[in-house]
Amino acid sequence: MSELTDFHVFWGAAIEVAQKHSASLEADGAEDFAQTLYEEYLGQEAPKNKKKWLTERLENEFLALDAKPEWVGEPAWLYHQGKPMVFLHQFRVPESAQHLKEKISLGDTLYVFGSRNIMGSPSGDSWSTVYKTAVQSFEGDTTY
Repeated sequence: MSELTDFHVFWGAAIEVAQKHSASLEADGAEDFAQTLYEEYLGQEAPKNKKKWLTERLENEFLALDAKPEWVGEPAWLYHQGKPMVFLHQFRVPESAQHLKEKISLGDTLYVFGSRNIMGSPSGDSWSTVYKTAVQSFEGDTTY
């Protein structure tokens, strides 16, 4: 049985706060982000009110072009290079698109995210844009 560490307790609290932003801290790359948050938290001498600190700290991390995603299932926010990506758009593949049923899953909801892809130096002088999608089935199952 694995030992529950202070970091894991912190991560659990961060997941709870993220859900209030229609986000999650459980996709690939989320652990790196949670670890960075934890180190920052400890660097500020671990304020007593962890949830208050997380609420304030995460306020501007889960950004959206317009509205936040409306998840079919559990939130599945995407990450790139250890940071939350920007939510751009969601759309549902209509079940009425019968002419596509042999090529794609009808009824799926796609969530599109974008982020800078920092290349080379950590200063961020050189970058490109990367886009990723999360797909939730009609039943709420998520694939990336």
